[in-house]
Amino acid sequence: MQIPANLNLRQTIEGMPLAFDPEAGGDLDGTIQFDVSGPEPGVYHLRFVGGECIFHEGPATSPSLTISTPSDVWLKISRGELAGQEAMMQGLYNATGDISLLLKMDSLFKPAGEVSYEAPVGQRPAGPIPLSGMAWMTVAFLPWMIYWITFDIPGVSRWISVGAPLLLAALIVGYRLVFGRGDPSWSPPTWLDVGGLGFFALAGTLALTNDAGPALSKVEGFAVWGSVVSSVVMAGLWLGTLLFSDSPLSAEYSKWDYVKSLWRNSMFIYPNAVISLMWGYQFIVAALFGAAAILLPNLMVVFTVTRYLLLVPAFIFTSAYQSRATQLRVDDYEKTMGKLRSWAGVGLLTVAGLLLVATMLMINV
Repeated sequence: MQIPANLNLRQTIEGMPLAFDPEAGGDLDGTIQFDVSGPEPGVYHLRFVGGECIFHEGPATSPSLTISTPSDVWLKISRGELAGQEAMMQGLYNATGDISLLLKMDSLFKPAGEVSYEAPVGQRPAGPIPLSGMAWMTVAFLPWMIYWITFDIPGVSRWISVGAPLLLAALIVGYRLVFGRGDPSWSPPTWLDVGGLGFFALAGTLALTNDAGPALSKVEGFAVWGSVVSSVVMAGLWLGTLLFSDSPLSAEYSKWDYVKSLWRNSMFIYPNAVISLMWGYQFIVAALFGAAAILLPNLMVVFTVTRYLLLVPAFIFTSAYQSRATQLRVDDYEKTMGKLRSWAGVGLLTVAGLLLVATMLMINV
C-alpha cells in the first residue's frame, strides 16, 4: 500500500498512529487534543497508552496537550511544508498544556518516508495452517462453491451437495475456535464462517429429513429453490456486517496483510465497506439470475452460467480496489459511511423480501 498523498485533515490526524514509534513513546501516558478551525473544522485527540497511539474523534476528558490550529496550517506541517516549531513561533497555531509533549512529537512520529503499512513477516490468522488472511477467505468460500456446483446436478446425493459443505463449514469454525486462543493473532470465526455453518445445518435439516415441521417439510420445494436461497443468505451475511459488526466482512480477511494500527483506520475501513457492499449486491443479483433460471427453463443454461460468472469480477474487484481506494480523499467520512450503511439497509430489506418470496414458493411447490 502506498502512502496516500491527498488526505484531508481528519485523515491526516487519524493516520498519525501509523507513524507512531513505540520505542520512542516508551511508557508515555497522555493525550494530545486537536482543536481544528478553518476549512476543515473538528475536534480530535490521540491517546498514548500501553505503547500504543490511538485516534479518537471528539474531545478528550482531560488532554495533556491541546493544539489549536487552522486545518491548512496542520496539513502543511504534516506534509513537511512548514516546520512545526517555527509555525508556532510565528503564531500560526498555539498549544496549551504539556509543551514538553509538543517538543517530543518529532521523535514520537516517524517521517512519512519511514512508515510502512505492510504487515510484519509471519502475520497471519492463528493456527498451524500457514495461510494468509485472503487465502482463508477463499477457504471460507469452498463450502459454498461445493454446494453451488453440486446442488442442482441431477442424481447427486444430498449427502454430497449438503453434507460435504456442512462438514467443511464445521471444520472451519472448529479450527477457528480451537487454535490460537490466547494468541495475539487469534480472531473469532467470521460472519462468513458462522453463517455458512448455520445455513448448511438448516439446509441439511430440510434436504436430508422429512420432519422439520409442516411449513419446512417441503423437501421438494427446497430442492428447487435451495441454491437461490443460498445466494440470498450470502447477500445478507455481507451486508449485515456493515450494520451489525465492528468491521466489514472483507476487512476480517484483508486486515492480515497490513499493520494492526491500520485496522481501525478509515483508509482501511472505507474500501472494505465498499467491497462488502459490492459482494452483498452481487449475491442479490446472482439470486435473481438463479430465480430466472428456474422460472425460464429454456434459458436456464444462460442464466446459470451468468450467475456464477459474476463471481469472477467480484474477486477481481476485491483484490484490486482496496489498494487504489486507500489513495482516495474522503472529505466527510461519517456521511460517506452513512450512505454505504443506508445502501446496506436497502439490500437487507431486499434480502428479507427475497427470503419471504422463496419460502412461499418452496411451500407451494
